[in-house]
Amino acid sequence: MAELYFGTTDAFEVPEFQNRRVIDEIEMVMSALDCMLPDDAGTYVSSDITTGKRFYFDFLLSHRVRSDEELKQQVGEEKHKELKTELIQANVARGLGFTEKLRERGVTNLINPGPFFARGFDQQHYLYLWEWVIIKKIYQVYFNENWQYSNGCTLEYAIATRKGIPRFDNLGNDLSLPKAIRMVEAAVGELKGQSLIVGKLEHNLTRLRSLLS
Repeated sequence: MAELYFGTTDAFEVPEFQNRRVIDEIEMVMSALDCMLPDDAGTYVSSDITTGKRFYFDFLLSHRVRSDEELKQQVGEEKHKELKTELIQANVARGLGFTEKLRERGVTNLINPGPFFARGFDQQHYLYLWEWVIIKKIYQVYFNENWQYSNGCTLEYAIATRKGIPRFDNLGNDLSLPKAIRMVEAAVGELKGQSLIVGKLEHNLTRLRSLLS
């Protein structure tokens, strides 16, 4: 089992499903990647999937709520699931478009997590998987536009920084840690100014600040 920077299997609220341990499923995915890509040879494409700017402005503020949980209470579980699916599909399509642009620019060995789906996985499981992928398989990361609003992207920035690998913005410019911190600080300030609940994003901002020392 991998030793990660942030993720732990102890934090899994659902450690198994259908009589199978989640970590066994994750290890199987990593084994498949070992068949295709040498260690430290991949380019990771970080793009918002379940949160991000669209999540806050089109998903929450358009319904005049402050959090995902408040929206679920307002519209009901079925409608919430429908809206969330639409959000994820739009974000995945956006990430695929970004990946294709990188490919056209000659960037190779691209890994885009957006289309991956594992039945029974929750957010903790996906975050653990992709942290392991970055640590084991990735030598550089490109971040899509508005990455600083995403819980997942900001965590992935922290992971890539801990590993000490190059980080680039959507245009291919160097995305240094001080610049990244300023961007996330601005995003947090903007969202809190709209009275939105951004606890996870603030937590990742704290992680980034700790990496300066």
